[in-house]
Amino acid sequence: MTVPNTVKVAIVGCGNISRRHAEAYANTGRTSLVGVADIVEAKAQTLAGKYGATPYASVTELLAAEDPDLVSVTTPPGSHAEIAIEILAAGKSVLLEKPPVLSLAEMDAVAEAEQASAGSVWVIFQHRHGSGALRAADLLGRGALGRPLVAVCETLWFRPLSYFDPDWRGTWVGEGGGPTLGHGIHQIDLLLHLLGPWRTINATAVRLDRPVEFEDVSMASVVFESDAVGTVINSLLSPRELSRIRIDTAGGTLEVDHVYGYSDQDWTFHPAPDAAKAATLGIDPGVRKADAVETGVGENPWTASAGDDVPSNHDAQISRLIDDLLAGRTHDTTLASTRATMEFVTALYASAITGQPVRRSDLTLDHPFYRALHGNTPKTELSESFRP
Repeated sequence: MTVPNTVKVAIVGCGNISRRHAEAYANTGRTSLVGVADIVEAKAQTLAGKYGATPYASVTELLAAEDPDLVSVTTPPGSHAEIAIEILAAGKSVLLEKPPVLSLAEMDAVAEAEQASAGSVWVIFQHRHGSGALRAADLLGRGALGRPLVAVCETLWFRPLSYFDPDWRGTWVGEGGGPTLGHGIHQIDLLLHLLGPWRTINATAVRLDRPVEFEDVSMASVVFESDAVGTVINSLLSPRELSRIRIDTAGGTLEVDHVYGYSDQDWTFHPAPDAAKAATLGIDPGVRKADAVETGVGENPWTASAGDDVPSNHDAQISRLIDDLLAGRTHDTTLASTRATMEFVTALYASAITGQPVRRSDLTLDHPFYRALHGNTPKTELSESFRP
């Protein structure tokens, strides 16, 4: 990065999620939004007007006129790979909104373009960056909570029929997949960030109520390389929305319960009712969390101070990214670091559509689902595979 105190940024795609990027950049106080682009002129003008940027009709026009250090791609997912490759060819860095791409083949194409570019690619998975997840990853990583044994990962959200009004929603070409790819991927990524590599997935995906080409509910059983086991469920049909990860370890239960973003207060740790194990974790198993916080007695590894409470939103990740760029550090949510998440999503679809378990090691370049999450399955057969 050649700019010592300010990062010049741009945004391609001026729909709803672009506002999160624009606000997060502005909140850092260390960026300059030099341009925005959208094929819908009014959207580009609105976003540009709010932040004092110049509107453009395409990424090509923007790159020809401006010299950004970093470009956020917040277009519909089906266009992410093509736009990222064009930005990289111009020698600029890219921040991809989730899901980063629609297939492992697209991910590898972007990675190849990154290798040939002076720019780098990062991905928005903001739940890795809240202070709660940073603390959880540290405690689990150094074994402070005991060996992970059982996990539950739930994304139970609700999207009304009107959500699918835009032409690109609900289609393989535009959206790329259902709640597994577009919604549950947040919690899936955090689960893998906390528990590490997975080994095998056995999944079911069904279309129960929404006008989509793929699933509106999916569920999977997972075996991790650590031999821990877990379940993952993703839904767009759940009126009382919930995002939850629960990890039962040899030392207790770690849980985060939220909807679209957590704070430290959304995390809890309940020690195992075993005095010997609790003693190794520095906890009094007879003291409830609330009492421990209020009295300071029996402080457990979770309620111990973790510093400032940083919620898991776009601000958290984008602020950290800008800090990293200005300090010359590598931001850790790289494109490469998110491949395991895309492999998980790919395997879930492959297992659900074929009715067979899928190992991570199966996902080679010649795997039927490498180039598309539907595996280029014939349309009639594909439709049948999502019947309950």
